[in-house]
Amino acid sequence: MNNRFLAARMIISLCAVLILCGLIKVQLVDGADYRERSDRRTTKSVTLQAPRGEFYDRYGRAIATNRSGYAVQLQRQRDMSGEDLNGLIYNLCLIFNRWGQSKNAEIPIICEGDGFTFAADGATVEERLAAEEKWKTEQGFDPAATADDVMAALSEKYGLESYGGIWLLSLAEVRLDMDERGFSYVTPYAFGTDVSIDVVTAIKEQSAALPGVDVVVQPVRDYDEPGIATHVLGRVGNISREEYEANRDKGYTINSMIGKQGLEQYLEDYLRGSDGRGAVDQTIGGRSIESSVETPAVNGRNVTLTLDWELQKACEKALAETITTLAAEAENDENGASCDSGAIVVMDVTNGDILTMASYPTYNIEDFNSNYSYLLENPARPLINRAIMGTYTPGSTFKPCTALAALNAGVITVDEEIEDTGKYTYFKDYQPGCWLYNQSGDTHGSENVSEAIRDSCNVFFYETGRRLGIEALANYAEKFGFGKKTGIELESEESAGSVASPENREKRGGVWQPGDVLQAAIGQSDTLVTPLQLASYTAAIANGGTVYRAHLVKSIQGSDTQDEIVVKPQALSHLEITPEAYEAVTNGMRMVVTGGTAREAFEGCDVPVAAKTGSAQINEIFTNGIYIAYAPYDAPQIAIACVMEKSGGGSHAAPVVRAAIDQYFSGNQETDTNAPNTLIP
Repeated sequence: MNNRFLAARMIISLCAVLILCGLIKVQLVDGADYRERSDRRTTKSVTLQAPRGEFYDRYGRAIATNRSGYAVQLQRQRDMSGEDLNGLIYNLCLIFNRWGQSKNAEIPIICEGDGFTFAADGATVEERLAAEEKWKTEQGFDPAATADDVMAALSEKYGLESYGGIWLLSLAEVRLDMDERGFSYVTPYAFGTDVSIDVVTAIKEQSAALPGVDVVVQPVRDYDEPGIATHVLGRVGNISREEYEANRDKGYTINSMIGKQGLEQYLEDYLRGSDGRGAVDQTIGGRSIESSVETPAVNGRNVTLTLDWELQKACEKALAETITTLAAEAENDENGASCDSGAIVVMDVTNGDILTMASYPTYNIEDFNSNYSYLLENPARPLINRAIMGTYTPGSTFKPCTALAALNAGVITVDEEIEDTGKYTYFKDYQPGCWLYNQSGDTHGSENVSEAIRDSCNVFFYETGRRLGIEALANYAEKFGFGKKTGIELESEESAGSVASPENREKRGGVWQPGDVLQAAIGQSDTLVTPLQLASYTAAIANGGTVYRAHLVKSIQGSDTQDEIVVKPQALSHLEITPEAYEAVTNGMRMVVTGGTAREAFEGCDVPVAAKTGSAQINEIFTNGIYIAYAPYDAPQIAIACVMEKSGGGSHAAPVVRAAIDQYFSGNQETDTNAPNTLIP
């Protein structure tokens, strides 16, 4: 009996020891692992954003690449009330505001003192008002509602009565954006992208007060020069609801990034890669524990541009410095004191490659969100790409077109001289004067076409235009590409401009008078052109009459399933220019540099240049300065067009053109090995 009792005690003791050892192992040895497992509650599927294709210049120099950055995402938690969500958003806004970080959400309203006002995007007042009304209609507000009315409605809708001023605006922006993007337990909200390490640290330190907030690693754009070629490259941003609905079948999510402007938008289908999928394990409190990759992301396709990056930078610098210096030193508005903007385009005359496209003022693309209100309100309109969107009266830069049209029609000859009488008296009721006569009472005397181009003699071109007639002049101008888009990739942003003609005047409700052909012949009247059209026109003069499609894309890298795409030059039209006419007109443009209005700007230049200045009056005070040129004169390679708004005259733009020529022919060019063979679709 005692033996059985002893055995039982030994078995019980052994079991107790085994249980104790198990408890020790569970609590002490494997305790951390079991605690982690007990904390683990959910596994969610996440999108792994694919890096976008990168941009390189024609010589392989990096323009826009990718780097790893931090993004802040918010996942809705169970039992989170609207008040709790507002508090969470407020805490995140405090962190972002403290470190100067921009959140993703924004609406076209800004805070001004104790009130609010609309700040919709648009080049003109009419465009901004239209954008404002469109936004209000899409959001279900009365089109007549003021910004204060809208904010009051949003405050009531989201329970934001305890917030005011900038905080009310910030929370309303986020809550409205959350609704737009379907924020839910299964759909996270992208609160901010490319956030600084300071923001990341602050979020980690305050994680207990930020349930459901995660910091994830995502690819972001990294620019060689963030303020250079901004209008060409465009920008990337969070996909809108409208964009998502249009692209959801292509694999986009409501939190995807998408090209918004410029080449980023035009080349979206090439630049965008294929997103991957991953899994993230979370605690019941929303804290991420472990992540894994299920399907890796596939990078987008790289793009080689036609731009010469060093030339682009040199032109942007020269344009900015010339404009700011002129405005600072000019004595009055008539001489350029109000000059605040301009553009320059440099084109390869043999194929339509855009080597440089610059618009001033510009902006730093990395600061776009934080400076958005300032950019909208800036009267110089830095968001506008003047190179393709700005339309200007060409002034005397149009005179080579008139000369070639008249020579081609046979209404003048290369040797014929026309007497400058000071005033043109053919019409009894309209007798305009030559600029020299109006300025000093002098005349140019008798001049042939080359001399008239050199001296920009208005009377010569009044007579030439009258003989030619407006129909023939307009037709020839259209063959040069005026009044139509150039075919450049940024087609949705490009202006077509217009060509002076009776038909175009009537479309605007006006009446064409016989004497109007005189102003059309000297580049005034109703003709409006973009700097890009002027560069293309100049290139066509230089190469003997071929107008090429302007393009910025040189090639698109191949992928595993797609071949490389290389752009082939495409001739859009060819003008009949006889050798005699070509020599007469280009010789006149050469004389502009050797003995005319551009002489001083090109003193000491080792490259022979042909050029033409233009001064296009806006009103009695302001005059735009326009300058076209090509070089070398005897073996053309590049064509240039530069416009400086309210500069007082075309000669003020000459230093910018000189800087472009100096850079291009500086001997630092690299070998271009891309041989075009196929046309981009």
